Amino acid sequence: MRLKTIFALVALYVVTAAPEFLPGEWRMIVQPATDDAVEVYYQPVSPVMLRSYEGIGSFQRAQEAAQRRAEAHPHDLAPPYILHEPYRLVAPYVTARGRELAIPPISGVNWSGGKPIPYAIVPQVRPAKNSQAEVTALMEKERGPIDEPEVFGMGIDPELNRIVLETNAFDQGLRRRLAKQYGGLVTIKWDPFGQRPLLD
Repeated sequence: MRLKTIFALVALYVVTAAPEFLPGEWRMIVQPATDDAVEVYYQPVSPVMLRSYEGIGSFQRAQEAAQRRAEAHPHDLAPPYILHEPYRLVAPYVTARGRELAIPPISGVNWSGGKPIPYAIVPQVRPAKNSQAEVTALMEKERGPIDEPEVFGMGIDPELNRIVLETNAFDQGLRRRLAKQYGGLVTIKWDPFGQRPLLD
């Protein structure tokens, strides 16, 4: 019954919202962002469940180093992330100074099977809109978007360069309120069966 309900809801939005399906990201944009409303997307399968992580250790260490760079220069850089198939480290920047800060290669040693494996990874630098400082400030904001009654989860998605709000319901009022308050800093991930975690 639950599966029938979710497929019916997806079908409803397919008909009424002309969604865009992004197969490489396993995301279906149910309602695109506009000047006065935030984007809503649906993700039936998390990419985390479909990817192989063999040999990713060096890139994870490099991402940690790139994240430390972003935290040291939060107004110039945005959160870094790893692309898969093949692995690439992306270091986004928001200022010209940030681009120079993101370019230098990251080297170190990753241990695998008890053996040290040296690595040197050159980040792919890409422009981004929202800085490390902006997304962090919103995550730490008191009475922020998580206080919306429909929102049950919130986190930073570095690849989207936005805060993702998880909700099991949405309407145009919510989309417009979020756009008015937070602009392009947030996007909605719609999960019809999601709910707030139970507190001890």
